[in-house]
Amino acid sequence: HVWMRLLAPDDAAGVIQEAGPEWRDELLALLDEPTRKEVLALLAYKEDDGGGLMNPRFARVRPDTTVDVAISYLRKEAPSVVQMYYAYVLDREQHLLGVVSLRQLFTADAGKLVQDVMTTKELVSVAPETDQKEVASVVRDSRLLAVPVLEANRRMVGIVTVDDIVDVVEERASRDIQNLG
Repeated sequence: HVWMRLLAPDDAAGVIQEAGPEWRDELLALLDEPTRKEVLALLAYKEDDGGGLMNPRFARVRPDTTVDVAISYLRKEAPSVVQMYYAYVLDREQHLLGVVSLRQLFTADAGKLVQDVMTTKELVSVAPETDQKEVASVVRDSRLLAVPVLEANRRMVGIVTVDDIVDVVEERASRDIQNLG
């Protein structure tokens, strides 16, 4: 049962959905309190929506911090973040303002502010209720390694990674093959 604690919240939610309602409480009880809250929030979304695919643990930074401070902060956060391709620049209410790649941070002048190096144009995102197929095509078309999940008010609630999409495609293909047999 230790393995359950090692899973990312989106993967733990997936296991609970696969196991069925009769195992839900027992599996949730294996998680620590913060992870349990994240998993319960994910379980509120339909399994085949963007919200059901997303991971609520993503790298976030403030626009008014220096690049140097942002890098130090991300270094500390790295163990609790599942994928760190990009850092998302959020205001105090968690609204997405921009995105900055780790490469942009590492190559920028240490004294510059994050808001001066972040990308704000053509930010790609999906909504929690976006259908899985649509999420997959957004990820594919954008060629990004992770896409933010934004509520209607632009509040960021998670990310969907390429890995999450690959898992869905493989799972769907496996189900289709079984149905043919």
